[in-house]
Amino acid sequence: MRLDTVTAEIRPRSDWESVDLGFAMVRRDFWRCFAVWWLALALPTVLAGYFLWDYPTVFLMLFWWCKPVGSRMVLFEISRRLFGEQPSWRAMWREIPRAWYRRFFYRFVWARFSPWLPVTLAVEDLEGLRGKQFKQRCSQILRRGESAVMWVYFASEVGAAWVTFSILALVHMLIPDGQDSAWRLALESWNSDSPADIPLLILRTFGICMMLAISLTDIFVIGAGFGIYINNRTWIEGWDIELAFKRMAQRLTKAVILSVILLVLGAPAGAGAAETKTPAELIKEVKANPDFKVHTVTERVYDQKPSSGTPFWLAGIGVTMAKIFAVCAVTLLVGLIGWLFWKYRHVLGMRGTLAKGVDAKPSARVVMGMEVSNTSLPDDIPTAVWSLWQQGRQQEALALLYRGSISRVIEIGRVQIQESDTEGDCMRRVESVGQAVYPAYFRSITAAWTRLAYSGVSAGDAEVHTLCQQWPFGEEGKR
Repeated sequence: MRLDTVTAEIRPRSDWESVDLGFAMVRRDFWRCFAVWWLALALPTVLAGYFLWDYPTVFLMLFWWCKPVGSRMVLFEISRRLFGEQPSWRAMWREIPRAWYRRFFYRFVWARFSPWLPVTLAVEDLEGLRGKQFKQRCSQILRRGESAVMWVYFASEVGAAWVTFSILALVHMLIPDGQDSAWRLALESWNSDSPADIPLLILRTFGICMMLAISLTDIFVIGAGFGIYINNRTWIEGWDIELAFKRMAQRLTKAVILSVILLVLGAPAGAGAAETKTPAELIKEVKANPDFKVHTVTERVYDQKPSSGTPFWLAGIGVTMAKIFAVCAVTLLVGLIGWLFWKYRHVLGMRGTLAKGVDAKPSARVVMGMEVSNTSLPDDIPTAVWSLWQQGRQQEALALLYRGSISRVIEIGRVQIQESDTEGDCMRRVESVGQAVYPAYFRSITAAWTRLAYSGVSAGDAEVHTLCQQWPFGEEGKR
């Protein structure tokens, strides 16, 4: 390791300045770091995806578990570029197997959830320490920047989730109109009564976006950990002082060479000689150089003097417990507010919801371009639907059955369906009213209608006949 070839400014920094140094090293070679991260995980990801394509949750968890392999490759890249090297792609390929098997049990089992991984990984891979020496070195390195690396580690997990939803929103906006039938069908088939039963298409899309987000955030986390590692070694080993001495030695070497040349050429005695100074003056002049500036750090500690007869250690525990209680209380409050928003989301989504027991007129006569008024429908809807179906007019039959269902839920349950509502909006409004408007039946007819309207997949004769027989809005239409 040659400090004179380093490509960044070596000086003592604060914790968050060292994090910013790591971010800057990653930004400088972003595409290279991104490429080597995926270089280590691409082939295993493709193989695992082939066998676990129908189990996207297991596939995503396995991908997240193997993330340290990509982290090691990013560390390999930025550590060598910091000291002036530019590793070749052949060197990268040779490093990938070592990134997988080096201390496999410790890195992938014992210490997989360690929040100090971005720093301890540098101690493990760059210094090659193991066992007791590794533990001592980690405790020494983590004396400075421990809280910063923990915050960066946990913030990266939240950031990965945020980036995932951002990519999902971007993909949704870029889908051309009329080409999103499969996506809309998956959303419509997502039953709000069992939100954990997520359609496979949504899980696969979310998993792919999540993998991309993990790779984008992890390279910056490793950069931040490496920046903290470099800063700690600068504080402990005095790298900045070593560099200052080297620069001074270079200047003195040039001065000595110049003096020798003058003596050889027969320069007059004392012509180029410097003024004679005492050792104390020379020491004072050297210490005045900016390279020898003394850096001080102020740390807050608890007052160890007893107050009102209470031991200082007991007071410290009380302050810590109060902080923990405050954080837990705020977390529970935010969680409760989020749960209330989720539980009563249908109330927030319905404008002008009528109070129970207040009679009102139906809210819409035309929904999605279809007439749903009672006068536009036959008296015996199921019989008319089955007749159209037997004549081969399948779309007209299902459209009549769907229009009739909307008309009946508006008339019977006073469901406030608006003209601009989609099939999903209608379904949510029906479910918010309850069993009075038969949400299970409405869900079945909605699924049959959307499959035919958006995917061109027609329901079977048995399914349509069953829907006609189970018509719940009046006894006169049952066959």
